[in-house]
Amino acid sequence: MWKFSTYPGSLLIMSGILALSSVGCSGDSSESSANPSTSQSVSQSASPSGSPVASPSASPSASPVASPVASPVASTSASPAANPSANPSASPAANPSASPSAKLAPVLKPKLALASKVAPSPTVSPSANPEAYNRAIDIAMGASTISKSAVSRDDWKLVANSWQQAIDFLKQVPASSPQHAVAKTKLSQYQRFLADAKQKSAPLPKKNTVGDVNPSFFSIPIKGRRNGTPIIEVSFNNQRKFDMLFDTGATITLIPESIALSLQLKPQGSTIVTVADGAAIVVSKTILKSMEIDGRVKRNMSVVVAPPAMEEGLLGQDFYEGYDIAIKENIIEFRRYGQ
Repeated sequence: MWKFSTYPGSLLIMSGILALSSVGCSGDSSESSANPSTSQSVSQSASPSGSPVASPSASPSASPVASPVASPVASTSASPAANPSANPSASPAANPSASPSAKLAPVLKPKLALASKVAPSPTVSPSANPEAYNRAIDIAMGASTISKSAVSRDDWKLVANSWQQAIDFLKQVPASSPQHAVAKTKLSQYQRFLADAKQKSAPLPKKNTVGDVNPSFFSIPIKGRRNGTPIIEVSFNNQRKFDMLFDTGATITLIPESIALSLQLKPQGSTIVTVADGAAIVVSKTILKSMEIDGRVKRNMSVVVAPPAMEEGLLGQDFYEGYDIAIKENIIEFRRYGQ
């Protein structure tokens, strides 16, 4: 642990820490003890430009390398600034507890944004749908396309369902949407279309055995045309169906002799009618038990038996009296007045 040297001016090394003390050793120990000033003078006469590991009491101009290598024990007494407790007036930065004002200094903390001050993002009602308007338009276009070719009540039921879906989507258009105002306008329009489709898809009324049946709406498909005049199919006496011409200018219904013979109808008198070329002719009359088109039933109907030259019957206004008529490309629609 300890190592001594017998050479004069040697250094004492203590556990790897340089003890910067000068020890003068000689052959006569008594002389050294008799004149202590000799040993001190030896130490003081050492050249300032000597070894970088000189005594801590050396001149401040000594090599700066000595300070980092010096013992921590020695450095504590070398400079007051290095030991805050040794100098009460030391800088507060070196010892925060030395200055009373340091204890009172406020501690700055990063400011956090308060949630209450943050503007809430716009919320959409659970029932609102930003894409509702486009969906409504797409479905409405489909409903309009189907309605142009709808014939049966099942067809109109499909149309009604489509309009209902379009209406439901329009009701989901948010108030913040640019299409909100247009959606409100279309909503009333689609509701009218829905009401019309529902009327056309309504089930047929129950048939009674007596009296006429007057549904609010009925229709008949157009099977073809002859010289532009629609050809439709009519049921007679709840037995057979025959093709007839639909001419809005005819006031009474005419049937050919072929139909009268097929149904075994008997003449019920005669009457005078005016034909297309303006000529007045005498024709026979007969009574039909019933005529029916799509739920519209007229019973005990008086009809005229046309001349033999007439191949097809003619449906007159006496069958659809009280109804508005709409002739479309492939269907004829009848809607009761005021409906």
